[in-house]
Amino acid sequence: MVDSWKVFILLFLIGFFVFSNSLNGEFVHDDLIVLSHSFFSQPGNIFSFFSQPYFEDFYQAGLYRPLTQISFVFNFLFGSSPFGFHLVNVLLHIINSFLVFLLVGRLVKSNLLALIAALLFLVLPIHVEAVTSIVGRAELFSFFFGILTILLWFDSRYFLSAISLLLALLSKESAVAVPAIVFFLNVSYRRGWRWLVWHLGATVLYFILRAIVLGRYAFESKTEFIFNPLAYISFFERTFTALKILIMYIVKVFVPLNLSADYSYDQIPIVVNLFSSPLALTGLAFLGLMIWTGYRILFKGRYSVLDWLLIFFFIPFLVVSNIFFPIGTIMAERLMYLPSLGALMILAAAIDSAIKQSSKLSRQLGSASFILLLVVYGFLTVNRNLVWASREALLTDIFEKSPNSVVAKTEYGILVLNKDKGLAKRLSLEVYEKYPDYVQNLNLRGAVGVQEGNLEEAEKFLERALELRPKHQNTLHNLSRVYFTLGKYQKAEETLRVLASEYGGTGNIIFYALVQAKNGRFDQSRETLYGFFGPEIKDESALQILRGELKELENFYILGK
Repeated sequence: MVDSWKVFILLFLIGFFVFSNSLNGEFVHDDLIVLSHSFFSQPGNIFSFFSQPYFEDFYQAGLYRPLTQISFVFNFLFGSSPFGFHLVNVLLHIINSFLVFLLVGRLVKSNLLALIAALLFLVLPIHVEAVTSIVGRAELFSFFFGILTILLWFDSRYFLSAISLLLALLSKESAVAVPAIVFFLNVSYRRGWRWLVWHLGATVLYFILRAIVLGRYAFESKTEFIFNPLAYISFFERTFTALKILIMYIVKVFVPLNLSADYSYDQIPIVVNLFSSPLALTGLAFLGLMIWTGYRILFKGRYSVLDWLLIFFFIPFLVVSNIFFPIGTIMAERLMYLPSLGALMILAAAIDSAIKQSSKLSRQLGSASFILLLVVYGFLTVNRNLVWASREALLTDIFEKSPNSVVAKTEYGILVLNKDKGLAKRLSLEVYEKYPDYVQNLNLRGAVGVQEGNLEEAEKFLERALELRPKHQNTLHNLSRVYFTLGKYQKAEETLRVLASEYGGTGNIIFYALVQAKNGRFDQSRETLYGFFGPEIKDESALQILRGELKELENFYILGK
């Protein structure tokens, strides 16, 4: 126990040293979408997340992660500053690294090998997306409860193990890999099967909850083409491309160069012919190796270090691989948070073997290599944290690392819209030619239209975006402003009604009340303000509406003012 606490303190100190520069980062990327859920500002509705999809405006994605969302509510209780959210993520990652130490120690009975694996897991650069991105908490929670499930299974505490499994599933869907991991461990350790009843019960309960909330999308999802084109091609093309991506993942785990937050459509070429892609062929060979390893475990009772690669890397990878079924994205570094454990265990075993060699020189070289690897990984992680620290830094990095991605082009175009309208327009047109129904790019085209004074064109693009995503927050916001500027106050009110009811927010409520007043609906305008602010209204903009002093507010809400 003393040794374990020493390890935890070591991991804590190194973890905070490596991730300290992420604590003052902004909300970026998907943080801005997920954390806009209207219930986050209503702590009394905390349990309502069990009846809500993860994406408030796109339940067709088939995502259900109430436990992760509830954790965000607790963060909001202590303020809306990103610091608290980042702090929780870093602490979770440190704790997860300690769980790696406990798990590997349990598997191999070697504290040194377990410590090597835990330290590598702690500083691995590919983990930055899961740790530094706020919404990466789904990965962190799922990993925490998933590894806890396995540790409790080792202790034969099957009921608690099943509870932990349910919590892992309620954190993120990819935790469905955990029962399969336990199954192979059970075969290897020749345990009984009593645990299986409890785990099946937890899994069935989870899928019942999913079915109640998501309906048909509990077992199928409407993947957007832009984020995962593999869902729209033939089975063989999808499999060939997924095998190529498998090797890309492995390379990025060990050689974390050219990391990117986006790999969506048009960045990764589709593999049409297996024999034209060396990476896909290598992936096929790796798949064969894993099938052979599984066969040895199940039917031959022979075990080797390859078991770890199968159980802790390949099994969780299959869930996010797009091989059996398409997921929401073609590739994302955060998805390697759990699978990387199996790969690191192999690396840790090699380092441990070198350190334990009888030759003094071999031991010194092994120790020096490990320390150098930690330093290099730590340095890369610190630098990668800076990329995720701000919206500008991240979008610039995405555009540089994934220059063919239509998402990267769109997001960078939005970023530079006010600095370089010509570049923003060019990027928007390129994306529109590639994929005309990308909602975010339709918003960019609308914004370009507004800047050029062509509000009718902006209206056309934004209305098309709203057809595709009727509750898309950014579209509702932009379209309401265009309607208002065009003097279409009735349409503006209808749009704002959805925006205010779904997402709340002081600015949305004020604007909604303003438009109601513009439409002569003064009683409804007052009700909107009193319903949001209560009887004691101190907000100056709200008071202006109540007093009928609207002109200044009108100018404020016109786009560009």
